[in-house]
Amino acid sequence: MREHDLFRVPYVGLKQEFAQRKQELASAFNNVTVNASYILREEVGLFERSIAEMLGVKHVIGVNSGTDALFLALKALNIGQGDEVITVAHTFVATIAAIVHCGAKPVLIDIADDFNLAVATLEQSITASTKAIIPVHMNGRCCEMDAVLAIADKHDLLVVEDAAQSMGAHINGAYAGTFGSINAFSLHPMKNLHCYGDGGVITTNDDRLAEQVRLLRNHGQTPNKELVAFGFNSRLDNLQAAFLNVNMKYFDGDIKRRRQIALRYDFGLKNCAGLKLPNPPQETGYFDVFSSYPIRCAERDRLLNHLQQKGIECFVHWETPLHRNEHLKLGHFSLPVTEQVAREVLSLPMHPFLEDEQCDYVIGAVKEFFNGC
Repeated sequence: MREHDLFRVPYVGLKQEFAQRKQELASAFNNVTVNASYILREEVGLFERSIAEMLGVKHVIGVNSGTDALFLALKALNIGQGDEVITVAHTFVATIAAIVHCGAKPVLIDIADDFNLAVATLEQSITASTKAIIPVHMNGRCCEMDAVLAIADKHDLLVVEDAAQSMGAHINGAYAGTFGSINAFSLHPMKNLHCYGDGGVITTNDDRLAEQVRLLRNHGQTPNKELVAFGFNSRLDNLQAAFLNVNMKYFDGDIKRRRQIALRYDFGLKNCAGLKLPNPPQETGYFDVFSSYPIRCAERDRLLNHLQQKGIECFVHWETPLHRNEHLKLGHFSLPVTEQVAREVLSLPMHPFLEDEQCDYVIGAVKEFFNGC
């Protein structure tokens, strides 16, 4: 028995999702395999067009992971040796790894209370070597992109959005993944829109960058198989694209349900003293898609243990901040808010298949920890 099978309220709902969509997913599998359509075929193109239409962006290029989406985006911009790229430590390691693997130097700044890059401290870290900024849209919430872009324009810097957790999120009507010169999404199974393995997409409105990424993802080959550069093997698998096309049909409903659950959590837990909730779903200007529902508590570890004892599966993003991992050699950055968040943050179960009764059970268990609140 797997660990998440032991929980009364699991953190993710992948089993329920498959049960409900099994016939459509099986049909997609059958169509790809019967037609032997395995590499960069119709399903990939259909998925890329669907995302482009949803986001209102000119080019969408499917790649094999969110990690490669970041890496190839930076490569297309010629980020490399001697360049500095500003980002945050409160992110998955892939954000910083993409910078390092390009030969550039990561410069880490702190986050604000919404878990996103603290714009107020951004300009302090810009030097003559700074080439780009990677704002990370955490937990399904957009960064303050107008402010980020204003600073980038002032200093002639490139912007690459890490929108891995925020497909469908927008701010003042503009979607995550449409602000930067080139941007990256993950399609990992833990994401709001996902396949059943690894996958990613790159978005851009720049024709030249799009052409460069298409070369890089497919061994440096043009569509007519002319080899014009050394590239990589980083294509979105056609079978995964077929599955994604199924999940795209449900995406709007999935996001609606996530926001309903967030509102239910918000209403049920708003009076708990000592508990800090994320920004509410109805906040003006922001449309958050709640890839996670992160709460903060000074006694996080005790709360986590309490919820686990109640059969509630939770997730910690991330217990050891990346700049405090001795193996990564990033310890020279001072990031007090990031470190405090790492001590306090806990994400409650959040997925479209979470039933109201399960949500209320989680709320009751949290309130019990806080003596009823």
